[in-house]
Amino acid sequence: MSSPPNAAPPRRAAPASGDDAQSLSQLSLSLSLTPGPRSPGLPASPSTPLPLNASSRHASPSSRGTPTPSLSPSGRESRAGTPTLVRKASMNSLHSANGVGPSRSLSRRSSLGQVVSPGLRASFGMPSFEPEWRPPLTPSSVASGHFKDELEAHHGPVSTLHTETVVILNDAVYGHRFSRPRTPKSALSTIVERPERIKAGVLGVSTAYVRLGERHSDGALPIQPKGNVHLLPSIPFRIHKTDRRLPLLSPAVTNVHGTKWMEELKTMCESAEEVLARGGKELQRPTITRGQDHAAPEKLHEGDLYLCPESLDAIEGALGAVCEGVDAVFSAGPRRAFVAVRPPGHHCSDNLPSGFCWVNNVHVGIMHGILNHGLTHAAIIDFDLHHGDGSQSIAWAHNSRAMAATKNHAAWKKTSIGYFSLHDINSYPCENGDDDKIKNASICIENAHGQNVWNTHLQPWKTVEDFWDLYETKYTILLDKARIYLKGQAEKLQDAGLSPRAVIFLSAGFDASEWEGAGMQRHKVNVPNEFYARLTQDVVRLAAEEGLAVDGRIVSVLEGGYSDRALTAGIFSHLSGLVGKQNLPRQGGSFTDGAYDEDGERVVQPLGSINPYDPSWWAADELEKLEATVAQFDATPKKPRLSPTPTYCSPTHASTARAVNPLKMQRSMSSLINRSTVSSRSPSPSPP
Repeated sequence: MSSPPNAAPPRRAAPASGDDAQSLSQLSLSLSLTPGPRSPGLPASPSTPLPLNASSRHASPSSRGTPTPSLSPSGRESRAGTPTLVRKASMNSLHSANGVGPSRSLSRRSSLGQVVSPGLRASFGMPSFEPEWRPPLTPSSVASGHFKDELEAHHGPVSTLHTETVVILNDAVYGHRFSRPRTPKSALSTIVERPERIKAGVLGVSTAYVRLGERHSDGALPIQPKGNVHLLPSIPFRIHKTDRRLPLLSPAVTNVHGTKWMEELKTMCESAEEVLARGGKELQRPTITRGQDHAAPEKLHEGDLYLCPESLDAIEGALGAVCEGVDAVFSAGPRRAFVAVRPPGHHCSDNLPSGFCWVNNVHVGIMHGILNHGLTHAAIIDFDLHHGDGSQSIAWAHNSRAMAATKNHAAWKKTSIGYFSLHDINSYPCENGDDDKIKNASICIENAHGQNVWNTHLQPWKTVEDFWDLYETKYTILLDKARIYLKGQAEKLQDAGLSPRAVIFLSAGFDASEWEGAGMQRHKVNVPNEFYARLTQDVVRLAAEEGLAVDGRIVSVLEGGYSDRALTAGIFSHLSGLVGKQNLPRQGGSFTDGAYDEDGERVVQPLGSINPYDPSWWAADELEKLEATVAQFDATPKKPRLSPTPTYCSPTHASTARAVNPLKMQRSMSSLINRSTVSSRSPSPSPP
């Protein structure tokens, strides 16, 4: 809309957003509701009235003495003969002689300011004065706000409260997923190693934090709406989320798996997206120079191995998290770490992945400790349902190399690794009856030819009492053998004038849980959920014993566990055994000087600090309540809608179901026309 010639342009309303704002601006012009200038010194306030027909009441200095043509609703100039409207006096004129009184009190609002919508208010240039909206408090919102503040206050780079345990997470591990196109549902149902495993594990970590930290309504530190998280006396364990990645070609990885295989795996991960996009097989091993001494590579099993574009980040992120846990237990901070990562690793040998495992996370963690912290020997205690054939194979080869090493060999080649496993001999990898795999899963050798390997098989049971009898008489032998190994290595190194430094690694699999799915429990040798707390607590006691050179260091790495409840309940139980009572002071983000003796050796705290647990915490009814709470719809109140009602509508399910794909309709109509016997007529001429 253009202005008349030689006339001042009409003042437009303040711009608003979208088409609605444009319509409202046009409406304001048609109603001649253009706001005039404010009085000097009068702030733009919601209480300031907006005068109607402002040009007749407050003329601008530039327009005095020069008549300005009025505008009709259509925007054209009014006829010259139109008389000027004279304002009729009313009660308002009593305030002054000329009928134009002073502005009203700022405490009063104009009627227009009370009735216009926010969008119309913006089009008139009127300020918006919506009060800040805050949702009402709910138990969920109070808890969410509290734990957010608590994480920021006590779980940063430097912990403000002492704890013996740290839980390490890495979001990169969510990226590894099955992405093979056109896979039937029957095959998809067998892919139980999925990103949701970590989500279920985090729920177990969260439940353990609330229960062990007594942050529940019946605990010593219940959550309060206005509680000060900085006044909390303790935390049950520290939660540390890292983004660290350990490249596949790092020495800690290649010393375990070799350079050639890691280069090959890296190439496969980087090409997975392109291969999958063109419908190929991402597990096709690339053609590379392997050397004359290398046999043809084995074909990778497509039933339990897969890659996707994000797999490289996930694998390297898992390794980085494990190294973070090793660094933690060798520092002045926590001496126990639980690393919740995927994909698992204990089925992966030095050059052959299998059973969802691409890289052996635990062995890479051991090598990282050897190269960076002077680790001299390590014991792996594996309680996954399945035998860790890859971990045992790597340990055996490592010890054989150490036996043949000379003084000129690198120090890492002279270290020792013991492997101790509790598993089901009838499950994978022995389920098909492979003789070699059955023999390897049954080896028991103690301090002979440099090897320390002990395998114990799970047994069926009928009552809980029967199971704990099995635990005391058969299963704890693993801890006895691990104790003998650790003590023997420490004495051997001390006799040679060396300082021993050891760590106990746990391959923490929860697929033997009573809550695991039927597919994993075909052979009926599951364990009660309390088993994970009891075994872990016994390992904590073992790590604190003198003469083993462990000094309480434990690194637990997630392996198996495939149903959500098995992971949630199992990790909850595992942390209940791993976490100790928080009864030691902490100053300035590090342990007090009293935690070390005069020689700089750390003083292991007494085992009285072990936290007692209650098996009823993970009873069936409690787990059902937990799952129901998590599955609840988020009932947090939302901010009410103040904008005008939209003029569009969303389609209903019924209309969506009746909608027809135009392309399909075109094809069907074309087929009908082709089959029709009606002669075709010439096309209609184009419109002029």
